[in-house]
Amino acid sequence: MTPSALWRGLRGLRARPELREQVLEYQFECLCAVLDHAYRRVPYYRRRFDDAGLHPSDVRSVDDLRALPITDRSDLQALGAEEVCDSGVRPESLRTLTTSGSTGAPLTVRRTMNEERLLLGFRALATGAFGDGLGARRVQIDHFSAETLAAEGRPCFYERLGVLPRLLVDWRTPKHELLSALDRFRPDIINGPPSILSWLASEMTDEDRRRITASMVLTGAETNLPEMRRTIEQGFGLPVADLYGCHEVVFIAMQRPDLGDYRICEEASLVEVLKPDGEPAAPGEAGEVVVTGLHSFAMPFIRYRLGDQVVVGEAPGPYQSLRSIDGRVIDRFQLPSGRVLHGYTLGQVVKMGGLEARRFQITQERRDRFQVRIVAPGAAPGQTEPVRVAMLELLEPGVKVEVELVDEIAPQEGGKFYPFVSVERLEAWRAAPLYNMKPTVP
Repeated sequence: MTPSALWRGLRGLRARPELREQVLEYQFECLCAVLDHAYRRVPYYRRRFDDAGLHPSDVRSVDDLRALPITDRSDLQALGAEEVCDSGVRPESLRTLTTSGSTGAPLTVRRTMNEERLLLGFRALATGAFGDGLGARRVQIDHFSAETLAAEGRPCFYERLGVLPRLLVDWRTPKHELLSALDRFRPDIINGPPSILSWLASEMTDEDRRRITASMVLTGAETNLPEMRRTIEQGFGLPVADLYGCHEVVFIAMQRPDLGDYRICEEASLVEVLKPDGEPAAPGEAGEVVVTGLHSFAMPFIRYRLGDQVVVGEAPGPYQSLRSIDGRVIDRFQLPSGRVLHGYTLGQVVKMGGLEARRFQITQERRDRFQVRIVAPGAAPGQTEPVRVAMLELLEPGVKVEVELVDEIAPQEGGKFYPFVSVERLEAWRAAPLYNMKPTVP
């Protein structure tokens, strides 16, 4: 990230636009810089522009960008870092993150530390609008492996200075230990995926609520369904704010407790909502999210398909908004004994199984039977056995697992892909298919 790009980003953090024209002017300035950089220094995007007969200088408005084909996750997965990253930067020097695989196909994302800090700054600014200052203490409850807790659980330099202090807690921690950790840390904010927080909230008692010092709950990473939100609000006795983002561009939009719509952070990302015919969705219409990161130079994301379905909001102020998000919903699996496993837990087994899986889907056909389908080009059938054995060790006696290599796993009708399919989801599909989507399994 050049000094001029960093300064441009910091200007966005300081901006307080009152007019729509001011937002669009800044957004287009950032867009032009990203397009020019990607064309000159990122081989993949140079080919993308040339194949479309388009040059960055031809883009004189956001509408002109639609002449560039959309990039899918599979397009980037198939290429090495030298193809998708800035040719002037050593990939090994960049901060590396791997997407959760909630779409069934993890992707390695690379950024400089300055880019990471800047994008997190936009998110912090949004949450700071209602009291989450730089000194606010945050506990994050999520699926964390022991390795992750060891590597990322220690306070970093700025946390030791009292800036954005956080505590990581694995969701499988027994409730009494979790509450004791909250007592010691005394967080201002409780943060985590809604599927996990709603499950914890359903077990909260009046005494548990009295021990919580936080003033709000911040959800993200999954779609916060209305019933989940109600359970969280009632269980924790706190208002709920919801963040919409992804590893690729970090922060996209936020729904505050006092507002219904999600306000898009247009200083950080250009968000297109497209209908099936490729035309932009109007307020009240549903469409698919295509995003362009305005401050990602080490590994740009230009017209990148997220695979999320949303409904466009009315946007009464200077910013565009989303009315609702039908994004990545992560299922939990309930076993015959009543024990519950998060989808990520079993997903980690697939990702760590040595198959270099390009995509996977775990389906709970019955409480005691799982089917795992994996797209892993070049793998032999016998190589799936370690995945099956490791999964059986996580489950319980009597539960059967079948692992199969396949050439492709098609999404449901409407383009939505579900990597984790529980018994409940299968039953819901069979009773009344959501958005006319049919399951990819019997």
